[in-house]
Amino acid sequence: MRIERIGDATLYLGDCLEILPTLGKVDAVITDPPYGIGNFVQTSGNVRGEPVTWNDATPPPEFFDLIRKMSTHRIIWGANYFNCFEGKGAAIVWDKSQPMENFSKVEIASCTHGKKTELIKIPWTNFVNTKTTDHPCERPINLYKRCLNYLPWMETILDPYMGSGSCGVACANLGRKFIGIEIEPKYFDIACERIAAAYAQGRLFA
Repeated sequence: MRIERIGDATLYLGDCLEILPTLGKVDAVITDPPYGIGNFVQTSGNVRGEPVTWNDATPPPEFFDLIRKMSTHRIIWGANYFNCFEGKGAAIVWDKSQPMENFSKVEIASCTHGKKTELIKIPWTNFVNTKTTDHPCERPINLYKRCLNYLPWMETILDPYMGSGSCGVACANLGRKFIGIEIEPKYFDIACERIAAAYAQGRLFA
């Protein structure tokens, strides 16, 4: 396991199922776990003409038990795949404004806060290969900012599937403490770079 501390962010390189039990309580978990739609095996894709691979294994039930015990609020993308809606919580629907005729036009998140469905329209640029990094499922920073603003004020945010660090960048931009976990060294390094850049830019304008 490797740990990097950047500003108010603590980043772990390792398996979240091993790391989560070692952490204390957090205010909120905002995460986008792999959906397992790639037949639970290593899946390959293509970004800007270069091949990429990622682990698409669905989190086991104990993952959801862990994050429920350690957090006050949760926003979990892919909730329609995991069936992880909770009680009277709301849903967040992300309209990606993309032209492909398939089920990826929108994504759904469960949210423990709120009483009605929230619709977010933020273009997703993966399909035209204009992302910041080559992570196959990189999410827009503005999407995570909307998630953070949807919740009541939460000081410490945890993303157990950090990927390329978009949630961490949003936390740096909005003054939240962040804990991120990523199992792939390549994307962990990218997340460290992006989050460090976000803090550096914030200092320039402070």
